[in-house]
Amino acid sequence: MEQTGAGRRARAKRILTRAVPIVFYVALAVFVFLYVRSVDWAQLAGVEWNWWWVALATAISLGFRYWGVGIWFFLLRRLGARDLRGSGTTLTFVYAKSWMGRYIPGAATWIVGKVYFASRHGVSKARLGVSGLLEGALQIAATLALALVLLLVDPRTHSLDVWLVVLMVVAFVGCVVCLVPRVFFGLIQLALRILRRRPLDDDVRPALGTVVVGAGLYVLGAVISGTAYYFIALAVYPALRVQDAAFVIGAASMASAISMLAVFAPGGLGVREGVQGLLLAIVMPGPVALVVVVVTRIWSLAVDALFLLTAAIPTWFGSGRRKVVTVGPDAETPEQV
Repeated sequence: MEQTGAGRRARAKRILTRAVPIVFYVALAVFVFLYVRSVDWAQLAGVEWNWWWVALATAISLGFRYWGVGIWFFLLRRLGARDLRGSGTTLTFVYAKSWMGRYIPGAATWIVGKVYFASRHGVSKARLGVSGLLEGALQIAATLALALVLLLVDPRTHSLDVWLVVLMVVAFVGCVVCLVPRVFFGLIQLALRILRRRPLDDDVRPALGTVVVGAGLYVLGAVISGTAYYFIALAVYPALRVQDAAFVIGAASMASAISMLAVFAPGGLGVREGVQGLLLAIVMPGPVALVVVVVTRIWSLAVDALFLLTAAIPTWFGSGRRKVVTVGPDAETPEQV
């Protein structure tokens, strides 16, 4: 009976292992289709593009996504994972697949995707989970901090509703408090107790230095990402001044942070566009701002697809077949791609 029960559990696990990627890809295809379908294509009629600015923005934005991969590796190493360099191409592809998961409703998809796909290559689930949560909190806090600095020093934003500014500040303070290592780790342990899961060992608790350096890396990443958005806006609205670059970077950072807080909006759909439209209308005509919002939505999806493709190509040629070796009692058996 015990062998029969064990056999059934093993078969169920194999079926689940095969089903999860299928469900992920099907859900991704469905929600990307819905995302594209929601675009108001009529607003793009007659729009003239400066393709040189678009190409430059695309290169910068693609670089920002690889910058995110580098931060992920940094966090994993600081949390105790080792020998990741030998499997850089494999884990980069894992990151790119999981990044696309942001288009599926629920912010957890991005984190769960990395935990599932990377753990199949030997990376500790505990380290993946903690690094994923830390990534999200750091990215929100860093982009909010940059946005607050760049926007609130600009007198043009003083016309915004005071409660909107208060909400921004409260969200930033909340993120900073949650990033205090003791608080951050305590919240994870509390969630595990509620879910009746085994608590984490202390060796995966992030150090204060990891949080500080990670935040600095994400601030720089927000500058890179915001610069790409400035060039996209410039491609549509050539009259945009160089002096407005800091404002546009701040607007893009604020829209990105708030969209990440809107966990049930796929890819921040609607939330990101609303914040962008509100802020960009300060530095350009309202109708033009709406066009820029539509353009950036389509362009962002295209860059995400390009990121997935460039991350996948090395694995197709076998350069990502090395195994990952990590420390941790919950590390999975390494597999090849």
